[in-house]
Amino acid sequence: MLKIFKIQFIILFVIGSFLLGACADKLDVKPESAVSPDQISASNIRFFLNGLYLRTFGDRDDYFLNDLRGGNYTWTALSGNNSAYGALITGNTLDDRNGFSSRIWTNSYRNIYNANIILTAAESLGSDAAITAVKAETSYLRAYLYYQLVTTFGDVPLIIVNTTENIAKTPKAQVWDQINKDLDYAIANGRALKTTGVKTVSIEGAKALKARVLLALGDKSGAAKLAKEVIDQTGLAIADNYGDIFRTSSAPEAIFAFENLKSEKNLRFSALFWPYGTAWAGSYFVQPSDYVLNQLYPADDKRKTINIQKITNTDGTFNMIISKYWDVQPIIVSRISEMHLICAEGFAQAQGLDYLNAIRVKRGLPALTLAESGTADNYLNLILEERRRELFSEGFLFYDLVRTNKAAQLPNIKTQDKYVMPIPGAQITLSNGKLVQNQGY
Repeated sequence: MLKIFKIQFIILFVIGSFLLGACADKLDVKPESAVSPDQISASNIRFFLNGLYLRTFGDRDDYFLNDLRGGNYTWTALSGNNSAYGALITGNTLDDRNGFSSRIWTNSYRNIYNANIILTAAESLGSDAAITAVKAETSYLRAYLYYQLVTTFGDVPLIIVNTTENIAKTPKAQVWDQINKDLDYAIANGRALKTTGVKTVSIEGAKALKARVLLALGDKSGAAKLAKEVIDQTGLAIADNYGDIFRTSSAPEAIFAFENLKSEKNLRFSALFWPYGTAWAGSYFVQPSDYVLNQLYPADDKRKTINIQKITNTDGTFNMIISKYWDVQPIIVSRISEMHLICAEGFAQAQGLDYLNAIRVKRGLPALTLAESGTADNYLNLILEERRRELFSEGFLFYDLVRTNKAAQLPNIKTQDKYVMPIPGAQITLSNGKLVQNQGY
């Protein structure tokens, strides 16, 4: 199934410098040239977990897959409509060679394999608090990786015990079940946010991801209940300054974020959006879509000037750019405004409206009355539009449309078969017939 599964168990710790050099600035541990699983001990297991934190988040551009497919972006003259970006935006020429599919698949399974090794090693090290915390955090990271896979591809191979055998796809319902099991373990055995900080998985961080999972599975009331627990237990408030969330290392609102140090991961999201020669010079491969520029944000919405900016060139021409991100900042997985939006969608309309209005008012928009929120369908559309504004360029849009069965309305999605991405053709070849391509590709 996966090329990495063909590599012997012991060698996994050598390839790609996984774990061996990870977070060395934090731990006084000299990396060895190779490490076998039986060399993981109670004294060094967190060193290996730090490496998993470093490697779990994959390529910069993959974070924005759902914005690309959902209609938040269009291509630029530098990328073109025949590029990998253009294929996602237009739906044309999207096939099993697409780089987004390949990177997400490979990175996810490589690190699921690594998570399984840490969990296996931890089982033999007893059940003291430190080891239990490692297991809880690793379980969360495995759940996060499977969430990326199942929302991107649908049915995918479920591997919780490593093997070198080729494995067929598992029905997505079973994958979702495993995600929930891992998150339940992280919730039951993790540490509180006040102990871990936002750059380590906490109980509240696991609850936040599970709330998202329950929303995806249609359990809106369960999702809202968990999201409210996160709001209450963290005490985090909706940020007064929207830009500070993404442009400062303190990342207000964050419940869990990958650290993304310049000395380690060093991912700069702005490099995808800003033109060369600007303050945060980049490749400028995508730009805001017409809808985002002209319809998404009301005039008084404070988020518009953070998310979209006009850049005037020396020759008098200008570009409209996505300006949300600067420099190298923590990569936010869950933040408190998402929890408010889950509560808005999951509670009864009268109660949920309070959570929706809390965000609207903070962002400069008027509160809505119950009468103005309209029918249940109209209210859902209001929530989805508010999610699109608030979570712009945070990787949510397309899957929000999928889980509410609205993605088929997009011009780049011809049928519901296109709700998922194609499995990489190279992986199908490597599987020797075990993997079957997703329908429609």
